[in-house]
Formats: sequence, C-alpha cells, structure tokens
Amino acid sequence: MSDLQRKLAGKGLPTGLPPRPLMGKVGGVGRGGRGGVRKSYTPLSWRNYWDKKEFVDTGDGKFCVYHMGSGAGAVLCLLHGGGYSALTWSVMARELTQLVDCRVVAIDLRGHGETVLVGEEQGGDLDFSGERMARDVREVLGALFENESAGIVLVGHSMGGALATLAGEGGFPGLAGLVVVDVVEGTALEALASMHTVLQGRPRMFNSVEQAVEWCVRSGQVRNHESARVSMPGQVVSSTGVLAAKMVEDIVDTEQGYVGGQPARRQPSVSRDSISEEVEEAEVESGEFKIPAQQPSNGSLTVDRSPPETFTGPGQFKWRIDLARTEPHWAGWFTGLSTRFLGVPTAKLLLLAGVDRLDRELTVGQMQGKFQMQVLPQVGHTVHEDSPDRVAEVLATFLIRNKLCTATDSFSPSFPAS
Repeated sequence: MSDLQRKLAGKGLPTGLPPRPLMGKVGGVGRGGRGGVRKSYTPLSWRNYWDKKEFVDTGDGKFCVYHMGSGAGAVLCLLHGGGYSALTWSVMARELTQLVDCRVVAIDLRGHGETVLVGEEQGGDLDFSGERMARDVREVLGALFENESAGIVLVGHSMGGALATLAGEGGFPGLAGLVVVDVVEGTALEALASMHTVLQGRPRMFNSVEQAVEWCVRSGQVRNHESARVSMPGQVVSSTGVLAAKMVEDIVDTEQGYVGGQPARRQPSVSRDSISEEVEEAEVESGEFKIPAQQPSNGSLTVDRSPPETFTGPGQFKWRIDLARTEPHWAGWFTGLSTRFLGVPTAKLLLLAGVDRLDRELTVGQMQGKFQMQVLPQVGHTVHEDSPDRVAEVLATFLIRNKLCTATDSFSPSFPAS
C-alpha cells in the first residue's frame, strides 16, 4: 500500500499526465500484448476475458459474479478494492488461467458494479461494515460451491484484502489459501486521514466512457492501458444509473454480434470524445489533463455515426459508488487486520507494491514462517492491474508451492515467494 500512501500524503490523486511508463514488463500489457501501439481509450467488454457472468441471489440482493477457467485445481475468489469492481481482475485472471489449472470467480461487492441489493435503488443506506460484506462473500461462495468440495483461495486487494481476512477468519469448509494484495494495517489506517482529499481530487463526472478510461490511464490510477479499458467501465454509471460496463456489453452484443455463447471479437471504435495519441504527445509538456474537446454541432463536419451515440456527446457518467458515504466503516475494515491475517488457518501470501512497513506482529509472523511475502517494485497501488502478468506469476507460484494447482506448459517460475 506504499504507493497509495505516497499519493495520500500529497494533494490527492494527480490530475495531470502521469510520467511515461518504463519499458519492459513493468505496467506492460499481458502475455502476447504489443508495445508501441497507438493508444485507444475505447472500453472493452467483459466477454473478452471472462467465460460467463451470473447473478447469485443471497436473499439480501443479487450479486454479480464473473467466472473464468475450468481447471481441476483450486477456485480463486477475487475481491476488489473500494470503488472498483470485479472487472479490475480481468487481465490478471486471464494471465493466471494460462499458467495453472485453476478456476476463478470475481464478485462485485455490495454497492459496486452490477450487484444490486434490496432497497438500493430507492436510495437507502447500505451496510458497508466489514462483517456484513464478509458475510456476503461467504454466502455467495456457499451458493456457488455448496455441492462440491472445491479448495477456495481468497484473494483481496486493498479493502478486498481486509474483507478476505474477515471472510476467512476462523476458517470455513474448503478454505485452502489467503492472498492479501497491497494492504497493511498501519499504513492503511494512516492513509484514511487523507482519503477525502483523494476523493475530492477526482472528476465528479465524465462526458463519455472513453473519457473516464482516458482519465484513469492519464491520471496514473491504472498504468496498464488494456486493464483500464475493461476495468474503468465497471466503476461509472450513466445518468440513468446503468453501469457503463453493462452498456458496453449490450452494444457489443447488439452491434458486433454475440452468437452462440462465443466472446465478441470486435469492439466499438474510438469515440470522438477520445484524445488521439498525437494530441496526448503535444500535451505532455503542459502537464495538464485536458478534457477532450467537443465537436461543433453547426453541421460543418461530416457526422461519424460508427461508434454508437451511447459513447459520444455530452453524456453524464458518475461514480457507481459514493465512497465518502462509506467513511463510518473505513477504520473498521482495517483495524485488527494483522491479527486476523495471521490467524486465518490456511496458507497465506502478502503481496505488496514496493517495500512497505510491516508492523511488529507481521514482522515476527514472517520470521516464524507464518506467511509468504512478495514485493513487486515499480507498480502502483492497483498492483494486479499495473502488472497483471507478474502478479499472475506470483499467484501461480504460491498455488503450485502449496499443491493447490498444477502448472501448465506456459508456467515458468520466476518469483519464488519468501
């Protein structure tokens, strides 16, 4: 969580252009990706990554769950951080299922993504306490795997990491592993004091989905271009409350032809609201993020109707969840995190972005071999999005080392967790 800590210590999330990424694998594309390609901010559909999407009814609401993989190994349950959605794991999950014979499920937590709770649409206040959200996770997993003895590995990023420790506290039938990504109790609690500054530094709304993706990349929130294009639509909704990711899905299905359960091959073209790479190059010197200019409507230009109008014009997209309203629960998510993490009765991995400060309890626990730890330098707080291939390798190594999965021919160990 060190990268987030540094951001919070400043004046909030940067609104200017981020520094140019380093060459190589840092923040790069997934396996088989290409560097030096003209950038596009066109959103990507979940169908490019996940095998299916389903809604699990827990009685408290309908939780959106994405599935990937059909291997005989463990099931990884991926829990996103606050404000994100299950789609934050899309690229990393694709990488991981190429390395080991696992299955992956990613859940839109309450108040996020396409998950809808009873009374939410009427504007009622939701219970965002860690205990309630952890119970959601256990209920969804129970509904999904009640009839099979699958080994389940909980993987959580930031807030999701705290929830993973709560969900795994005391253990439950089938729990086989716990992975916490870039969150440590001490730094997390210290960072909360500046969280409002970070939230106030974000744009309140966007004119298009592309503009939201562009901000995500150029502000540095996510350094991996591909991941931002599939992840960011899961974080914003239209003026009518429709999740942008759902709009992308519907347009791809209708316009590009989703047939016979096969993933769509093509995506909507880049909107007029998206800045081309040449313009971006010119703006590097100014250090300002400029909202893409609107085209004049005087009829002097030929109207390009190739991207659907959903993605163009003065549409209003706002954040799916108002994180400021969850403030009463912030401290509760992270207080006691170290003790809970060490107490979960299963194999454990702590994955950090850069060298972070371990408190005394974690330091002693690591020395006693109670958990494995891996540090990935030169990535941001969204470790799994910035470098999905390296995170997938770390997870694959952990799974194989603990005999939870079998390696595929694509696996080549390079991150022996310590």
